[in-house]
Amino acid sequence: MVNIKKPEDIIKIDRTEWADFLNTTPGTDNSPTWSIIGVGIADKSTEYNPEISEEKWVIYKNKIKELESYAPGSSVEQTAYKGDPVFEYIDNLRYRLKTGTEAETQLLEVDVYSVSDTQSSPKYRARLWNVVISVESNGGEKASINYSINYKGDPKFGTVTFTSGVPTFTEEDEE
Repeated sequence: MVNIKKPEDIIKIDRTEWADFLNTTPGTDNSPTWSIIGVGIADKSTEYNPEISEEKWVIYKNKIKELESYAPGSSVEQTAYKGDPVFEYIDNLRYRLKTGTEAETQLLEVDVYSVSDTQSSPKYRARLWNVVISVESNGGEKASINYSINYKGDPKFGTVTFTSGVPTFTEEDEE
């Protein structure tokens, strides 16, 4: 018989179990400063923007579709909170009108619900991305800043461990 999961075996994942961290000190010789993305943000999702190619062959009535690539990105509206490292980093990009490599940093996505090695030091599934931040607007009635996180190329896959709340990324060996 097929092993079918019963509803009692299924655990709902809370939004807080998808944690995103932004390196708020890119370009320094120091280790990254991972600041959690979330203060002043009511909603954040990643749009994967899949690129689908299609072709119609004369021997078929229907088209053939293939998934070619993704162009991930996030649009964020963040209420301004002085003292939040992510807001202050993004606000400095806005104020200084940073472009090119000066607008690049890293994003660490951690799937807190996907944990292994729980006996010693929990390891969480994670991806490390190079990203470009583009500021779209600021101001408004509630003093907010709107920006896009534009993913660059392919991520590194690995795991994260936490020491005193600070994530450390370890890249997995390629298979």
